[in-house]
Amino acid sequence: MKRIIAAIDGSETSSRVVDFAAELAIKFAAELFLIDVVDHGWPPEWALAEYVRPEHSFRAMAEFAESIARESIKRARAQADERGVTEIRQEVRFGDPAEEILKFREEVNADTIVVGSRGHGRLGGLLLGSVSQKLASLAPCSVVIVR
Repeated sequence: MKRIIAAIDGSETSSRVVDFAAELAIKFAAELFLIDVVDHGWPPEWALAEYVRPEHSFRAMAEFAESIARESIKRARAQADERGVTEIRQEVRFGDPAEEILKFREEVNADTIVVGSRGHGRLGGLLLGSVSQKLASLAPCSVVIVR
């Protein structure tokens, strides 16, 4: 294991994802890549309640979503630093989260992706198509789903 991606979104689960990925990075002396993907300009579900108001434009919402992603990456980097990870790179992208994470995996040639589970369960995941399930199905490398 040489390159590990921790896919985060600023949620509570993201903290567990970073802890798990940092533990792997330390154990295997691997490089840690943090990625947060802004889903087509929308904030993550956990932040929508704070934001959605009729007076806000789509552009303002996209800027809000980007600011959440950048803050999420900043916190995740600090968390990985505190755990003792020495090689950390970070990336914020825009688009479909699963697609962007898979593109990034190819670019950096990562051998492991660590991602959080949203807890939809098997039926919910099938109907909703969660990011973690897409990654587990499509990634050509190991995918660890953290709960």
